[in-house]
Amino acid sequence: MATRTAQLTALFQDAGALGPKHWRARLARHRLEKWAARLIQQVRDGELQPTQESALHIIATWRDLDGELLTPRVAAVELLNVLRPTVAVSVFIVQAAHALHRHPEWRRKLKDDEGQLEPFVQEVRRLYPFFPAVTARVKSAFEWRGYHFPEGCRVLLDLYGTNTDPRSWDAPLEFRPDRFRDRAENPYDFIPQGGGDHYTNHRCPGEWIAISQMKAFCRYLVNEIDYDVPDQNLKLDTGQLPPLPKTRFTLRNIKRRNGS
Repeated sequence: MATRTAQLTALFQDAGALGPKHWRARLARHRLEKWAARLIQQVRDGELQPTQESALHIIATWRDLDGELLTPRVAAVELLNVLRPTVAVSVFIVQAAHALHRHPEWRRKLKDDEGQLEPFVQEVRRLYPFFPAVTARVKSAFEWRGYHFPEGCRVLLDLYGTNTDPRSWDAPLEFRPDRFRDRAENPYDFIPQGGGDHYTNHRCPGEWIAISQMKAFCRYLVNEIDYDVPDQNLKLDTGQLPPLPKTRFTLRNIKRRNGS
């Protein structure tokens, strides 16, 4: 478990780095794909029997429109497309804990009103960057608002800049979850996990799952346990991707509410 956790974490923690860390991320992906492909084959051979509701079983037994199973490599990639983002949400969870500590009034609000959870989580996703930008290459040359994008040109989508653009957000650098209570949805000014539509554009199809994970952990932190936050450097290290406190977020004296 420790090995797979380190490898999955490297896929999002080191992918944007230069030099050895980047190569470590590429090596981790290669090893994970081989591991996942072995799991897929073991399910098909009957050596492993995961529950039918599990991602492993569904992907291993999925058939395309021609009735063919996915190749082991493609199935392995699809399995990692479930595991990697599930683990990556841990970043948003650390950031949510950070926000609860920095804004303790929201701890009280979340205890008293379940309806406050979604605005709180959305504001964490808006103001705390996971990746500040994403990059791509132009496949076909085009013009957009007077700008020419030649084929092969590398372009950046400024995720954090869009989420904190004063043309779209009032007091954009202030933590104000209430802004999401009656906000009309817009797929182009709130893009922590990509912009546009989930079905036709490059927006994370598991975005609502990430939101559900964050809400579940916020409920746990607020309602299920008590803990102390010792003195530590909680400044976000923006020189790293994704930005987290250098000490991560250390808790002590953790106790369940029932006293155990």
